[in-house]
Amino acid sequence: MKVEIRAQFELFGVLKREGKWYIAHCPPLDVTTQGRTTSEAKSNLQEACEMFLTSCFERGTIDQAFRELGFVPTRRSAREYKAKGRIFEMQIPIPFGLEKAAQWHA
Repeated sequence: MKVEIRAQFELFGVLKREGKWYIAHCPPLDVTTQGRTTSEAKSNLQEACEMFLTSCFERGTIDQAFRELGFVPTRRSAREYKAKGRIFEMQIPIPFGLEKAAQWHA
């Protein structure tokens, strides 16, 4: 029997321009990337965050990563950036599954 559970993280990113590049940063995960356009930078950040979280789940280090990042469930930082008008929200879906023999019989 295959079981799939989906987790979705609602995070935010911040954009700034440096020369010809747009730098996208996700403060809650401390993940940064770049792109030649705002769209490319946002897409790259979405992918980088998904890869980071997936890797943490696969290695069993998500709790350690969150502790090291000082993660707490609050939107305070998002509000600070939102006030400056530089924030964009993003959703990071992380599917993970479990395959095991059926244990329940009718």
